[in-house]
Amino acid sequence: MTQLLILGVMLVCAGLPFVLLTKLMRTGQSGLAVTFGSVIGATLVILIYASGRPFGIDPVFAMTIAMLVCVPALLGSTAGAFLGWLLRRQDDRRV
Repeated sequence: MTQLLILGVMLVCAGLPFVLLTKLMRTGQSGLAVTFGSVIGATLVILIYASGRPFGIDPVFAMTIAMLVCVPALLGSTAGAFLGWLLRRQDDRRV
C-alpha cells in the first residue's frame, strides 16, 4: 500500500508541472514557465545541499522530499516545457 502511495505522490508531482508548463509555453508565456522551472530546480538544489551538511533540516527528510517531490516535478516541468514549445511551433506554422 505504501508503494502505491509513493507512486501516486510522484505521479501527481510530475503531472501538475507537466500540464502547467505545457499550457504556459503553448500560450507564449515562456518567462513564467522558466520561472516555475527555476524555482523547482532551486528547491531541489537546496534540499540536496541540506541532506549533506548541517542546514537546519533533517538530512533524511531533505533527501526524501528531494527525490520524491522535486525530481519528478523537475522532470515533468522539463517535458511539459518542451512539449509546449513544440506545440507552439506547430501552431505558428499553421497560421
